[in-house]
Amino acid sequence: MKEKIVQITHVTGKYILDITPGRLNEMQEQIDRCLNNEQAAIVVRNDKGEQLIYPSELLKNSFITIVDKTITEVF
Repeated sequence: MKEKIVQITHVTGKYILDITPGRLNEMQEQIDRCLNNEQAAIVVRNDKGEQLIYPSELLKNSFITIVDKTITEVF
């Protein structure tokens, strides 16, 4: 199973959310709850331990896609 990411394209920029392997359904449910006014935001921690908040209003006004994570190697 390939790793997935969420790409959020908004007028303020493009945001990338890494999805922990095995948690794709949970992320989809959180996005749905935000879009249906059942949840105020998606809160995640990045690799540095920083807390990132994606408010539901941002998600409602964005183009959201879930795609395979591609790993590029730098030589």
